[in-house]
Amino acid sequence: MNELLLLITALVSASFVVAGWKLGKERLYSVMIVFLILITAVGGKIVFFFGHATNTGNIFYASVFLATYFLIERFGRREGIYSIWVGIIAVLFFSVLARITIALTGADVTTPLNDALAIAFGPVPRIALASLCGYALSQSLNVYLYLSLKKRMRGRYLWLRANICNAIAQLLDSAVFFTIAFLGVVSFSDVSDIIFTGLAIKIVYMMFASPLLYLNRFEEEEDSEGNVVVTLK
Repeated sequence: MNELLLLITALVSASFVVAGWKLGKERLYSVMIVFLILITAVGGKIVFFFGHATNTGNIFYASVFLATYFLIERFGRREGIYSIWVGIIAVLFFSVLARITIALTGADVTTPLNDALAIAFGPVPRIALASLCGYALSQSLNVYLYLSLKKRMRGRYLWLRANICNAIAQLLDSAVFFTIAFLGVVSFSDVSDIIFTGLAIKIVYMMFASPLLYLNRFEEEEDSEGNVVVTLK
């Protein structure tokens, strides 16, 4: 059942990214923020796929990378770099406001909800720290590596560069995120299983989702005078 739900999550997430891309960069940023908030809110849940443990945020994080590639391919270098800061600020704001909300004294009539929120969002600071560190490091590597490969490959081999960048940056993210989020909470051997299972899911997802990038046929860049130059690919 988990494997089927994983497939459904992948299909919905990829569709969400494409819909955001079609509606413009502001919507695409919104899509990325939604995924990052989902990672922070529910990424601490451990599940099993094909007999191996991992967390629930892998598809969401790979979808953030997919959205980043759409941003770079359509709107250029500046938006790719800007996406790093958008994600960091979004996670930080959500984490702070979630903690403030939980700290509020709830009415007796909502005691079950109060307790549920405290349990559900209790791990948020640690997950948020893991998300911030993992995202800041891996997304920075992802964006700069993607831009470098795009320049070296002269805009060709789109599927290849997307998957190379995803695999390398996801390896860094998995090592940072899962170590901070779960080390000391679960055994070291379980953390290793969580890391490599999550990494495998994110790599496979991008292998199948990255051809969607070929839907983009235009690239918009600003020249030295601030004018938008549209290039047909």
